[in-house]
Amino acid sequence: MRRIGVLFVLRLLLVSNAIVVIAVGGISLAFVQRPEGVIGAALCWLFAGCLLGLLPRTDPYRAENRPRKPKRR
Repeated sequence: MRRIGVLFVLRLLLVSNAIVVIAVGGISLAFVQRPEGVIGAALCWLFAGCLLGLLPRTDPYRAENRPRKPKRR
């Protein structure tokens, strides 16, 4: 079982890295020549989407992370 603190740290890193990659994509779109800038921005934003897509896996309150209660008979 994973600890909640580790999941919070991973979640924070995923979100902060996604924000940085989105900003890099925006800068690339604004300041790099047209075909390369658009492709670079699209790849950055695709990677940021992948990072944000991993967020549900780091949810510390998911049902599979909770300890199971013993069944009563």
